[in-house]
Amino acid sequence: MALGRTYSIALVGLNGYIVEVEADIGQTLPAFVILGLPDAALNEAKERIRSAAKNSGIPLSRRKITANLIPASLPKRGSGFDLAVTMAVLRAANDIKPTGRTVFIAEPGARRQAPARAGNPAGRHGLGAGRIPRGRGGTGQPG
Repeated sequence: MALGRTYSIALVGLNGYIVEVEADIGQTLPAFVILGLPDAALNEAKERIRSAAKNSGIPLSRRKITANLIPASLPKRGSGFDLAVTMAVLRAANDIKPTGRTVFIAEPGARRQAPARAGNPAGRHGLGAGRIPRGRGGTGQPG
């Protein structure tokens, strides 16, 4: 299995910071671990991500999944990282093609993708950093 890598945006006040999301699928008993100073909402993402992936027709691996949000010193708040973690895990399992410099900002729902509350300032920061925001309302075009 490969290392999956995607990007998202962390907001601290009105300042946005690029967060690199790495995912690894281990060969041990099933588990889902999120590292990198996540808050309670992000720790709850494990079940939202599994449910959304399953209902999208691409269930996640039943092995140990480790997602690391870098830099670890930066606080990560809310559910806006869910899609980035999902995409990194799917990439680690070789279920999707590389996503390049795309920034993912959204909470995937069991039946649809819900917008992240921080979408506007985070999307503007992603475009300013030369990234392509993906998620509800993202144009998919570089700025």
